[in-house]
Amino acid sequence: MMFTPEDPLSDLLAHLVLESRGSSADGSDVFRGHSQRAGNGRIFGGLVFAQAMRAGQATVEGRAVHSAHSYFLRPGDPDTPIDYIVERIRDGRSFTTRRIIALQDGTPIFNLSMSFQIHEEGPARQIDAEIPPEPKGEEYEDGLIRAMAKKGFALRKDKLGMGPVQILVEDGLDMIGETDREPELRAWFRTRGELPDDPALHAAILAYTSDQTIVVASQHPMEWGIMDDDTQSASLDHAIWFHDDFRIDDWIYAIHDGPVLKRSRALGRALFYTRDGRLVASAVQEGLMRRRK
Repeated sequence: MMFTPEDPLSDLLAHLVLESRGSSADGSDVFRGHSQRAGNGRIFGGLVFAQAMRAGQATVEGRAVHSAHSYFLRPGDPDTPIDYIVERIRDGRSFTTRRIIALQDGTPIFNLSMSFQIHEEGPARQIDAEIPPEPKGEEYEDGLIRAMAKKGFALRKDKLGMGPVQILVEDGLDMIGETDREPELRAWFRTRGELPDDPALHAAILAYTSDQTIVVASQHPMEWGIMDDDTQSASLDHAIWFHDDFRIDDWIYAIHDGPVLKRSRALGRALFYTRDGRLVASAVQEGLMRRRK
């Protein structure tokens, strides 16, 4: 994705405010969004995911999203508005279901199914993880600049800018096969500024940023990386589950692994923990990782 050099968090928040376009002929709710700047000619998949979540959330009251399952259908044009069609599938006593289709010029580029639940107490357990005492690691942007330098492109950090979410990658970000590593990655996430007390917004931004790192670990054991000239990569599908309340403007610790890479498809998984050790979200993505040679 292309980062914005000036106030990236405000830019993201502005793009997560969708325009209500009323209802379609079949009674579905319609919202319109716009892409952030893109340097590769494609819309960042995490943005479409987050905007679709915001569209679905706008049609539900008193219930929080607990899961969202998506398919990326087409790259999308960053210069064309995105219309989100929200179909109200079900409003039950405990659960609510929405289906969202993202269209550009009438052509689907993304679809999402969301499920919401009333707040419900019950038995609880989780897999605990060892959380480092302090966030540390390589800045995501520094890893990209280092990868570009290995490819022969000198890129200054002030030209690249920063993402709206600060990402610190333990042991550094490997996007070009620099190291022979296990298919694992650990990183810290936090927005570059405070957010409103809106749990739905925090959930959407976690979904947004998870798309940046979730399949990286799958190529760690390989001699090449996602940014290798002979690698074609793209998000195929992405699912995320929310288990507990959290704030993405406080540090979230993400534990990733990539259990399989076969048939040009890489599977990435991530568990998201708060600093006090609560497992608050989980995500799985399958991404295209095709070798041209």
